[in-house]
Amino acid sequence: MNCFNSQKRPAMKSAEFDITVIIPIYKVEKFIERCICSVMSQTYKKPFECILVDDCTPDSSAKIAQRLIDNYQGCGVFRLLHHEHNRGQSAARNTGMNEACGKYFLFVDSDDNLDVHCLEW
Repeated sequence: MNCFNSQKRPAMKSAEFDITVIIPIYKVEKFIERCICSVMSQTYKKPFECILVDDCTPDSSAKIAQRLIDNYQGCGVFRLLHHEHNRGQSAARNTGMNEACGKYFLFVDSDDNLDVHCLEW
């Protein structure tokens, strides 16, 4: 996981959220539910954004992510974006950054699991 201040790059959008979590998705059907649930379970009290980028995964990872998003009722705003063809993890992160509305970014690998207080730190 990496975190940096998005204000250091040219401002493309005004920050609507303090935090945007960006998760690339590719061949992670064994891990993605645990990862997304760890983001959905955050104790952070303010609205935050989570962008998941399907890098044209051939497995059911994107379907699992969409099911979780459809059933989520917390204060986070989750979006699932799709690449038309596989472009790699860096391109998926860049896609997430280009679409993000957060002041700060947290990059999470799709096989990671966040502590419930992670966004508060």
